[in-house]
Amino acid sequence: MGLRTWSAVCAVATMVVLAPGYCGPASADDREQCKTEKGDAAIAACTRAIESKKFKRKKFKRTLSLLYSNRGVEYELKKEYDKAIADHNEAIKIDPKNHAAYNNRGNAYVAKGSFDLAIADYDQAIKLDPKYADAYFNRAIAKRNKGDFSGADADIVQAKALNPAIGN
Repeated sequence: MGLRTWSAVCAVATMVVLAPGYCGPASADDREQCKTEKGDAAIAACTRAIESKKFKRKKFKRTLSLLYSNRGVEYELKKEYDKAIADHNEAIKIDPKNHAAYNNRGNAYVAKGSFDLAIADYDQAIKLDPKYADAYFNRAIAKRNKGDFSGADADIVQAKALNPAIGN
């Protein structure tokens, strides 16, 4: 499996994937579909949920952040990296403590070949959640792409210590 493919797999593994739908008014199921569907159906459901304004209140900031990040993961899988990064940016703006959004944006940066930006995002994800095995593993991929093999190996060791099944 190539590194770009693996980064997409990691992105999906990191966030719950999106949901089906059509472009119409938001329904009660859009939030759930955003988490469970894939591809265009998920993007449509996430978009409806975001645009519904149901999650604009402060108490729903985490939910709104996750909706943007879930949609960003789907855009990344479609190789629409700029849209993915824009959605992760919005997720982070809404909830700067959303460690998964940093990890997922890092995955989009890896896919674009922007390894320094990816590493910075993985660093932030790890800072927010030091037990976040996916961020260590993904940072290892970015480091390996930059030629930092010892740094990558150290991150793999840490990721495996946190989650022995990671990367299998």
